[in-house]
Amino acid sequence: MRARTASSPRRRSLGLSLVEILVGVAIGLIGIVAIFQAVAVWSKHTQTTSSGGDAQIAGTLALFNIERDLKQAGHGFAKAATPVLGCLVSAADNAPVRAFNFGLRPVDIAASAGGAPDTISILYGDSSFYGAEGSFTDATATTKKLRRRAGFKMGDLAVVAVNPGASAATANCQLVEINDDTNADGYTVAHSAAPYTPYYYASAPAAPPRFNGASAPVVTSGTMYNLGPQPRLDVWSIQSNRMLTRTDMIHATAPMQIAEGVVNLKAEYGIDADADGVIAPGEWTASAPADWRRLLAIRVAVLVRSRQYERNGDPAASGVRAVTPTAANPYYFGDPVNRKFLMTNVNGSADSFDDLTADPNNWRYYRYRVYERVIPLRNMLWGTFE
Repeated sequence: MRARTASSPRRRSLGLSLVEILVGVAIGLIGIVAIFQAVAVWSKHTQTTSSGGDAQIAGTLALFNIERDLKQAGHGFAKAATPVLGCLVSAADNAPVRAFNFGLRPVDIAASAGGAPDTISILYGDSSFYGAEGSFTDATATTKKLRRRAGFKMGDLAVVAVNPGASAATANCQLVEINDDTNADGYTVAHSAAPYTPYYYASAPAAPPRFNGASAPVVTSGTMYNLGPQPRLDVWSIQSNRMLTRTDMIHATAPMQIAEGVVNLKAEYGIDADADGVIAPGEWTASAPADWRRLLAIRVAVLVRSRQYERNGDPAASGVRAVTPTAANPYYFGDPVNRKFLMTNVNGSADSFDDLTADPNNWRYYRYRVYERVIPLRNMLWGTFE
C-alpha cells in the first residue's frame, strides 16, 4: 500500500505577494482617477448645459413680459390728435403725497449712449368700456360736461387735454380721478376731492380720491381720455444685480423683479415717417418721433449672461482662452458695427480685462444669448387708421 505524501506547510500558506497587492492598488487608483476625471468632465458639461438653460428661460421670460406690455401700449388714448398725443401730463398723488408728470405717449425710450442699457416706459389704460376719448364743454376746475358720458365711470383715471396748439404735443394735460357721474343732466362728470365709492368696488366704503390734488387750468372745452381704474406706466430697467425689473410709476410701486441674468436692454422706435404704412429699415431709430401718431412699432433686444464661468476647451490651439472673446462682442438688431452691446466686468465696473485673463470678473469667460423681437403697437395702428 502506497503511503500518502503530506503537503508541505509552505505550499498550503501561499497567497498574494506584496508586489501583486501593490499592482492591484495601482490599477485601482488608475481606475478611480479615470472615473473622477469622467465625472469632472460630465459635471462641467452639465453645469454649462444647466446655466445655458437658465439663461434661455431668463431671456424668454424677459422678452415675453416686455412684449405683453408693449402690446397694450396706447390703450385709451391712441386716437388722440397730433397736438395732444405726447403732451406732458401733470399729476398729483395723495398716497404717497407727491407731484409727478409723464408723457401721454405709448412708449418712451430713454436711450443710453455707447450700447449701455436703455430704459423703456410703457403707458396704457385698462378700461373695459368702449368710451376712450370724449370732448367736453362747460368745464369748471372740478367738473367736465362730456358730449357722451357713457364709458366714464367713478374710479376711472382720465387725462384732460386743453388748449392744443398747432404743433405736436402742445396741449396742456392733467391726470384726474372721476369721483362722480350721477349728475342729472346725464353728461357731467366730476373730479373733486369729495369721498366716493368706485363703480368697480360697490361694497367698498367711500374714500377720498387719490389723484385729484393738482390744480386744473381754467378752460371751457377740451378732450378727455379714459385710462380706466388701474392704468399702468411701467418702467423697464436693469438693476445693478443683473435683474430686469418693472416699476409702475403711476401707483408708485416698488420695482418688481422679472428675470435674473439680464445684463443689457436695447430698444428702438419704428416710425412711419413717409406715411406709407410700412417701417423701412431706415425708419428705425432711438430718437423719439416728432409726431407720436407716426409711431407704429417697437423693436427690443435683451442680452442674457449665463452664470457659469468657463474657459475655452483648447487654449493652445486658438491662443484665446475666453469662451466669448472680444471679437465676439454681442450685438443687436443685426448690426455688428454700430449696435454692439456695452460690455462691463461682471461686477458692473468698466471693462478692465483682455481675452487671456482668466478671471471670474472678466465678462469674456461667460456665454451670452441675445433675444430680439419686433412688436407692432396695435392700439396705435387702430387709432391711426380709424
